[in-house]
Amino acid sequence: MSTSCEKSKSLSATRGVPSGPRGFLEKSAAPIMAVCFCGIIFFSLGDYGVTWDEVAYFHAGQSYFRWLKEPSLGNIDSYWAINHEHPPVLKLLGGISEYIFHEKLPLLNRVSSFRLAILIFVFLSNYFLFLFTAELFNVKIAFITTLTFFFLPRVFFHSHLGAMDYPMTSFWIMVIYFYRKGMEDAKWVMVASILLGLAFLTKINAFLLYIPLLFYWVLTHAGQFQKIIHLNHRVSSRQIVSMLGKFFPLLIVPPILLVDLWPWLWKDTWTRIAEYLSFHKGHYLIYVYYLGVQKAMAPWHYPWVLTGVTVPLITLVPFLVGAIHILFFPSKMKVWVLLNALFPLLVISLPSVPKYDGVRLFLPAFPFMAIIAGMGIHQMGLWAQKKRFQKVFYLVYVALFLLTIHSSIIRVHPYQSSYFNELVGGTEGAVKKGFEAEYWGNAYIGVLPWLNEHSDRTFWVYMADLAPQVLRGFELYKKDGLLKEKVQFGGRKHSDYLILLIRQGFFNEEMWRYYKHSEPVFSVKLSNTPLVNVYDL
Repeated sequence: MSTSCEKSKSLSATRGVPSGPRGFLEKSAAPIMAVCFCGIIFFSLGDYGVTWDEVAYFHAGQSYFRWLKEPSLGNIDSYWAINHEHPPVLKLLGGISEYIFHEKLPLLNRVSSFRLAILIFVFLSNYFLFLFTAELFNVKIAFITTLTFFFLPRVFFHSHLGAMDYPMTSFWIMVIYFYRKGMEDAKWVMVASILLGLAFLTKINAFLLYIPLLFYWVLTHAGQFQKIIHLNHRVSSRQIVSMLGKFFPLLIVPPILLVDLWPWLWKDTWTRIAEYLSFHKGHYLIYVYYLGVQKAMAPWHYPWVLTGVTVPLITLVPFLVGAIHILFFPSKMKVWVLLNALFPLLVISLPSVPKYDGVRLFLPAFPFMAIIAGMGIHQMGLWAQKKRFQKVFYLVYVALFLLTIHSSIIRVHPYQSSYFNELVGGTEGAVKKGFEAEYWGNAYIGVLPWLNEHSDRTFWVYMADLAPQVLRGFELYKKDGLLKEKVQFGGRKHSDYLILLIRQGFFNEEMWRYYKHSEPVFSVKLSNTPLVNVYDL
């Protein structure tokens, strides 16, 4: 085999962005895949139940947009104080799309029109993930990576919601992509800085991006730093300015954008910034059910175990192969990709950081895990080539990947939030091993037909202190015509049926008694595992 051929198949990840003309496949694959993925999400937006956080974001987005139509400094708090503990980008975009596609053009119901804004981030995530991987390695790995990321069951679930986790993941990909380009051309550092500012306006954990960005900045300028440390090597002022110019905008632009584009911060700016940071620093504890125990603070290994049991083996095994390859054959870029894959999990592992809701708090790890899995598949393909069965290997991989899509996406639809992989025996095995069956209220949508059939009765939705958020979700179902208006909800003493979401982390003794000892009259099930039970009172 020729030397040039060997170089094309290497995983050095050291070459720059291709400057010459590329073939049709490389030019068109990224936008075509991204558009196709957006189509899949669009046609399944309404299949998913309203999650608890979406209810708050829905009303906040409407409020923000009403102010935007008639902006005034005097009434900022009247419109922007709602849900000010979280930044506004996703909520405002949802409010705009809800106004356009439901109020002005009645094409979609309220929930789906609000969620429509997520398509922006679905396109951007997959488009730039493909470009990033293709520029680091090749189109084949980029193709595998993008398919892998999109069809990760838990990621697929979050890509439908009007919530902040998927948009934050999208910004993480884009900031990393453009900052890498910025090491070759400083103008892209400004683009990365603007995107980081928009990430600040999306979710608090955007601040964590400074760590991988600083890591890559130091890694890229390691030679200059060595010269500065050893005073016998002279570094010109121009070189120092160039070095600083590739990180300094990241410190200036994002905070400015955060304040300038978030009207709630325009009054008492420093006090409100402190309030915002204080809320997240002292975030209230959320109980989880983990390995058979209810905990207010899950142990350090929660994110690692949850990743290990919710990523399908067709991705998990190649990821481990790719990670081992990086450890034995490191390069700057490969190590940086690995850092981006592991860093979100490392942060959640810290003792004082809340751990709950499955994988959503460290969702930005998964695009980079997908890149490493793509590397792993490529490396396994090279090994298979040496043994002269490369075609058989890829045929088997494609077959297993398609089977995994069927078992983890299609067969469990729309309950991918309750998916667990083969290591724990699927959802049924995971619940037996002590994992939460459901966590965000998505599964309530499965009980709506039964409620409509029994609309002459009254229902008690038992979720402890979360009852108000739960009931607001049912109000949206009524407004969108999914739930009959005459369905009534009440308390323990005045209801005919109890509706119990199987989030064991929130169970008290009474809820455990119903769950363990009472026979439900109706269940929303995934396989043989109940996600919502209805009990006759």
